[in-house]
Amino acid sequence: MELKQVIKQIHSIMEVKNQGDKINHEEMSKRIGISKRAYSEYYRGNNQPLAMKALLKMLNNLNNDEIIKVVRMANRIEVQGRPRNKQNKELTLN
Repeated sequence: MELKQVIKQIHSIMEVKNQGDKINHEEMSKRIGISKRAYSEYYRGNNQPLAMKALLKMLNNLNNDEIIKVVRMANRIEVQGRPRNKQNKELTLN
């Protein structure tokens, strides 16, 4: 499966969760914190960031519970800001 197919699938799932209301590229780019142009390029498959591909490959090696834990942890860290001490810098699955 190409990266653009993964992005389109996630986009569709988010629209369903949005009571079926369409989400345009500008709105989606704001939600995920990138430029509209970058999101549009990813969506069309004109640009495929290696980091995104590598992350998906890494997540593919985890079980569902581990994936959820990592994604939620990353979200909490982003919301809280940068970690202030060495203990909070590491993402552990323990």
